[in-house]
Amino acid sequence: GHLYRLALKKAMKCRSTLIIVLLLVSVTTICAFITSSPTFIRINGKINSRRRCHNLPNSFLASSGDDNAPANNEQDKKKPKVIIFDLDGCIWKPEMYELVWFSNGRGAPFSPGPDGTMLTCANEPVYLLGDIRSVMKELYCDKEKWGGDDVMVGISSRTDEPDWARELLQKFEVGTIGDGDETFSLQDVFKSGPIEIAKDSKVQHFKRISNFCGVPMEDILFFDNERGNCREISKLGVTVAYVPDGVTADMWEVALEAFPSSGGDVVGLDIYGYDTLDGASRFY
Repeated sequence: GHLYRLALKKAMKCRSTLIIVLLLVSVTTICAFITSSPTFIRINGKINSRRRCHNLPNSFLASSGDDNAPANNEQDKKKPKVIIFDLDGCIWKPEMYELVWFSNGRGAPFSPGPDGTMLTCANEPVYLLGDIRSVMKELYCDKEKWGGDDVMVGISSRTDEPDWARELLQKFEVGTIGDGDETFSLQDVFKSGPIEIAKDSKVQHFKRISNFCGVPMEDILFFDNERGNCREISKLGVTVAYVPDGVTADMWEVALEAFPSSGGDVVGLDIYGYDTLDGASRFY
């Protein structure tokens, strides 16, 4: 009995020591996470500070009545000559490979569904992400800002189902032109720009895009939801916006304000308004 009590006492002591060690490790890890730079979640002050630099109209700063914000010199701001969008997970959801699973391979033909969605032939909905409709309407209808032949809008996609993607581009209606009843589709927005829907690397896509448009990489703005693509293309000198939630209104403004940013950084802003202008490199 005496030996049993000694063994039990020793075991309890070891257990207490183990618990203390685990607690210390947990506290150290949490502190390192909170104090790391950049952190995953920014406090509002940090967001406002960064947004003040970019004078974003939809920022907390704009609604706070801060008179110290810099004037918005939009006319003097350099604009991209080419704007490229990824498709799957950037413009719409689900991705085409997901539709293969959801619909048992039954995707096209697509038909209009409720609330602006498109339905597969198995009645699975495909919907547009973020504020892509308002962004596309601005690019297509705001002739004063984006009109003329000097700005081209195109696509870089490695989708698994190119034919399905092309059909969705044709059938997805974005909105009406002005105050009239005439509608336009995603395909109308991209009709004059470079279309790269192919399984080879996006580096090859952008070499062909640069060639087709006759512009250097530094004049291109690119939106993608895949971190690997963002990192790869930013090294070419392209300004790259990481949009894991699709192209939101805030992200659109952030990307335009950050352009040109050809130093290999990636800009981004998530749906909660947390600023990630330091770049998606925090994930790598």
